[in-house]
Amino acid sequence: MANNSIEQTLEWRLIEDIEPLKQYTEQWHKLVQTSQANLFCAPQWIMNWIEIYWQPDWQLKTIMGFEGEKLIAIAPLYLQKSNKLIPVNTLFPLGQGEPEESEVLSEFQDIVLFYKNKFIYSEMANQIQAINFDQFSSHSVLPNSNWHSILLHFKHPTVKQAGKRYLIPNNKNYLNTLSKNNRAKWKRCKSKLQRSNALFFWVNEEDYEIYWQQLILFHQKRWQKKGNKGAFFHPDIIKFHTQFRKPNNTKISLLLIDDEVAAIHYYLYDKTTLYFYQCGWNEAKFAHLSPSYALHIWSILHNPIQNYDFMIGNTNDTYKKAFTGQNKLDDTYVVNAKRSRVKCFISKLINKLYIC
Repeated sequence: MANNSIEQTLEWRLIEDIEPLKQYTEQWHKLVQTSQANLFCAPQWIMNWIEIYWQPDWQLKTIMGFEGEKLIAIAPLYLQKSNKLIPVNTLFPLGQGEPEESEVLSEFQDIVLFYKNKFIYSEMANQIQAINFDQFSSHSVLPNSNWHSILLHFKHPTVKQAGKRYLIPNNKNYLNTLSKNNRAKWKRCKSKLQRSNALFFWVNEEDYEIYWQQLILFHQKRWQKKGNKGAFFHPDIIKFHTQFRKPNNTKISLLLIDDEVAAIHYYLYDKTTLYFYQCGWNEAKFAHLSPSYALHIWSILHNPIQNYDFMIGNTNDTYKKAFTGQNKLDDTYVVNAKRSRVKCFISKLINKLYIC
């Protein structure tokens, strides 16, 4: 979209406190909807993240652009200062930068814009660079994102491929997109499940809590048996999703075998995409029936939303690739822009020497 008059009417505001930011959530939500930005750019995701993870020494630096009183641009950002001997101020998108052990994985985050043109990209870049930071960092950036166009106005940004986005754009003729081996696997799996009195369905919202708890138990048991902590070992992760599930934007699919829970999948969703987030399944009793694999295929075929997204995986993630078949996959990138390259280098070097 483009608008020549925007150059005369655009007003920028820097929001540096959380309470004023809350006052714009309605306009922010509307902008996300009209610009078709994804769930991880939306206020319901980001404000929930702030509530769970925010630290007193972090500094909010959210940039908003207005046309009159209409919000037409938002870059939800904040500053985090390291505790190193030479501290480095890192600018992050809101939704990233929490402790690794409690990371909630806000993927594909972007600056949200109503107008997308060279003038807006340049102006937004100027507003970001007016903030006093040493480096900017963001993960899981998509090639068609606004960030890519805005970073062209930064000096020496580093853009490194980090993986692939495993997206199934629609379920039309889905089974024909799978490899011959995976079509045969689904056929065998479906036949076994039909003989085992299997039942697939989307869970009603009033029953979410029951199956949410069961999913966590299944998931943790399986991964701890492998010697890993599991995705739900940290209480902040459970708290984040427990709060996020209350209003909306989540779905759960279920596979029962002889009236016993065999597999549970937990999803996030927005207007266009169903995001597969986590799963749990009864490995001890039903492993021979591949219940999670079967539930994926069923959920893809019965997806009520346009896209089914396995989200980010390694470049050669054979598990996710088995489901995406012949679909073209986007690269994802880790972005870093160092404004104080010498300071960042010295800080990193001294920190290594100090640890040694």
